Amino acid sequence: MKILLKLTALFMAAAMTAGIITSCKAEKGEDIIKPLFLYVGYRYNSTNSKYDEYTDADLQKLKDIGVTEICINFGNAPAAYIPVGETEPKQIVTEYDIENVITMESTGAESEEALSRIKEEYKTKLSGLDTRLMINDYADFAVEFAERLVAVNPDIEIWYSFPDIYIAALAELYVEPFLIYYDRLKAETSQEIWDNNIKGFYWVREDVPAAIYDQFNTENLENFDNETVKAMKACTDAAHKDGKLTFWCPYFRESENVATPIGYIANQTDIFDYVILQPNHVFQNDLEGNIEVIKQSTLKGAVLDQSGMPYGGEKSSQTGVGPEIEMQAEDFNGSSGEEVLARYQDYVDAYGDMLDEYPMAFYCGSRPSLMDEQVLSLLEAFLAKETDA
Repeated sequence: MKILLKLTALFMAAAMTAGIITSCKAEKGEDIIKPLFLYVGYRYNSTNSKYDEYTDADLQKLKDIGVTEICINFGNAPAAYIPVGETEPKQIVTEYDIENVITMESTGAESEEALSRIKEEYKTKLSGLDTRLMINDYADFAVEFAERLVAVNPDIEIWYSFPDIYIAALAELYVEPFLIYYDRLKAETSQEIWDNNIKGFYWVREDVPAAIYDQFNTENLENFDNETVKAMKACTDAAHKDGKLTFWCPYFRESENVATPIGYIANQTDIFDYVILQPNHVFQNDLEGNIEVIKQSTLKGAVLDQSGMPYGGEKSSQTGVGPEIEMQAEDFNGSSGEEVLARYQDYVDAYGDMLDEYPMAFYCGSRPSLMDEQVLSLLEAFLAKETDA
């Protein structure tokens, strides 16, 4: 409690004296998002396992409790794609790429020996990804699910997703397959659904690597000399050209390597229309401070540093900032369920009155968690702006 009070005081003092950030509360007619993540397709980096599928009855239940916006999400990264004009799959990242594209300069390695260790780490990671994970399938999963969502609720708003990037140091190699995937989504989605239901695109990767093997140059506000940012910008530019919105939902920590990239991207670029911050408080009992930091960032419409000031100075972007509301049946039903439920109440207390006034998103896990009776009840209560978990 003392920590929270101290943080609140810092934020209030900074806001009063700086005069450089203003509230991002929605004006009349402004679009405020509140997507619920629903997972489809493969999981565990393998084609041998898939997420439990939602039934039409499930989708009707979500409509009945007040869900009006869905983000179709993926739980792992693709491994292969079919290039334009070709017929055979091509791996997005190969061991050859790791060996020949990654350099001492790009990784910051101080010796050839260190570079070799880095490459071996990436090769080991790559070996854990099923090479049959085709990005074409991801598009098909999304289109099919969008059609089912619209059949149940013709007014549903839908976000498609750009899948995860598995080897961030080689994010440049994902741009071509991601844009092919984007074109496939656009071509396979009916024109009516594309025009009336597809609201925009979500960027799945939840961080921007800024340490160890990556860099983040805050002097370059175009792309920060960061390969992940270059990829995200190429993809969101495509969506923006078609008049679609974009959002990102990174996990938030106050550490420099995590918060700084988030803050600069949200405050100093228009890569995303919305940046929704994950508190992760319900999952970890040592992240209570995130609740207040994210609340103040939401109220001020800018990601704030530990002194309550916007990252990068005065905010120059139009990006909306908000909280993610998190809950998961496995945690509520475990041995520490009462403690977890009390942490969830912190979300309700901090963000409950922000619904429909500030952007937010809802994470409830995969189908077995979301369709759990308690989780559904909590989600329905939040959407109805009830204040007790």
